[in-house]
Amino acid sequence: MNRQDKYLLGLDIGGSSIKFGYGCCPKSLQYFGKVELQHKSLSYMQQACSQILSIVDSQVGLSAIRAIGIGTCGTIDSRSGLIVGVNPNLKFWVNLPPSAILPPGLKLPVAWDNDANLMCLAEATLSCPQGKVLGITVGSGIGCGYVQGGEVYHGAHGYAMELGHVTAVYQGLPCNCGRRGCVEAYASLEGIKRRMVRELGLEENLDLASMLRHRHSDPRLERLIREGEEHLSLGVANLIVTLDPNLVVFGGGLMDAGLYAIADLRRRIRELLPELNSAQVKVEQAKEGNKAGVLGAMILAGQMIKTESE
Repeated sequence: MNRQDKYLLGLDIGGSSIKFGYGCCPKSLQYFGKVELQHKSLSYMQQACSQILSIVDSQVGLSAIRAIGIGTCGTIDSRSGLIVGVNPNLKFWVNLPPSAILPPGLKLPVAWDNDANLMCLAEATLSCPQGKVLGITVGSGIGCGYVQGGEVYHGAHGYAMELGHVTAVYQGLPCNCGRRGCVEAYASLEGIKRRMVRELGLEENLDLASMLRHRHSDPRLERLIREGEEHLSLGVANLIVTLDPNLVVFGGGLMDAGLYAIADLRRRIRELLPELNSAQVKVEQAKEGNKAGVLGAMILAGQMIKTESE
């Protein structure tokens, strides 16, 4: 296989699973899969990664992989490359580089970034390659990324765009990050589940499908979900006023599942915006859906190779 024809492998580490995919072109996926994280520990995550590499090896051979891109939940320090601070949905996954999930003997170039950054990178590449794109992921937590002209914005230290931990309610509900009142405490799957148990007395192990069915028969649960939508919309509207993007894209597992309807988010965000912003910005659902993070990881790996070859 010609070096230019080799595959790029993308990994997307979330709070409940590792999604993965590969392809020859950084703008297309030839295969997409997912391994659930039944146990949240480093050793189990490494086992899941080994399982993924075995699948890839059986299908195309690891020798056909040119580079690996990794997207992960958590804040990545731009100087050290380590996940730092508090990683609310994978508490053990800190003070490590994301490459720690890979076998030590794997001799391949590896690039990594925050998963929401890479979702945003994928959607920007597909829909608005020269513009300014704000990307929001809605899942176990709330992620956020910003891309300008095809480049991810990281801020001074790599800590930028943490919408999930912007304060929505002063001294509000406790968040998994250790603070109170964060957008994530109200709008994420984990936040809504905690409120269901504490305020409504519902089962803690209620899965997403059951929760979505239950919302139609329980106005109390519907109220919690609508409150999450309100806090999320306000946070995004504030970012639009601050950043003035061309496009806002919502992705992540809960958007695919229909927890929040894109039409409702678009309407509410526009209501909260000044007229000038509302008239210019587009608010859309991710074209690649829950695959966008994997595709973004592949694009990042492709950018790394291109930079190294120049």
